[in-house]
Amino acid sequence: MYRIRSKFYKTGDMVFISHLDLVRLLERAFRRGNIPISYTQGFNPHPIMAFATALGIGTSSEGEYMDIEVDEKIQLSKFMDSLNMVLPKGLEVITSKYIAKDNKSLMSIIQYSSYTVKVVFQEKMKEEVVNNILCKFLSLEEIIEIKEKKNKNKFKKSYKNEIQEKNIRMQIKNLEVLRIQDNEVVLKMLLATGSSGNLKPETVIKKLQEIMGLQIEPEKTRVHRLELLVEIEPKSLTPLDIAE
Repeated sequence: MYRIRSKFYKTGDMVFISHLDLVRLLERAFRRGNIPISYTQGFNPHPIMAFATALGIGTSSEGEYMDIEVDEKIQLSKFMDSLNMVLPKGLEVITSKYIAKDNKSLMSIIQYSSYTVKVVFQEKMKEEVVNNILCKFLSLEEIIEIKEKKNKNKFKKSYKNEIQEKNIRMQIKNLEVLRIQDNEVVLKMLLATGSSGNLKPETVIKKLQEIMGLQIEPEKTRVHRLELLVEIEPKSLTPLDIAE
């Protein structure tokens, strides 16, 4: 068996499908594209494929990754062409590479995600003002996220709500202004992903509202993932960069 690591994008109407639906869609595409994908053994065999990290519904991306295993070696150009011909609009494999089977899994190596986030304010904003807000926000030692978690009581067969507090400041690697036009501000974020945490851009925007008092229209926020990254000092590399 051979392992292929692929980078693909997810845009348009495809941003509204769940991760599970994406997996099922790709499984069908492998069959329709006659890709010789390998299957697990046992009573319920399924394609051997793995993803870096699930993308939230409504978020577009140009930097998603998957690893698959195939029974026979095929030309990568043929692999991508065959797959892209049967994928719906909004999903496309943009590059692929054969990698050694002893490479670590995508999920275990990813450390950060980079995003662009379009935020619509209720009034026109100046870059100097926004930069000042972000600077003050990042100077905080603690940015507390409060989550409500349901814990099941196995004896009473009931659920009890538990409040959890987490300091997410160290999960924000970078936060800066990319561009501003009237009341639309595009931010660039570099946030922890994977074993170091899974911080969502929406959470950062919510904390900016709560702590800094930003007056925005949250329903107009648009999130786009640029890339998944692995930090190997002094560089940040992609999963394809480090694969052998």
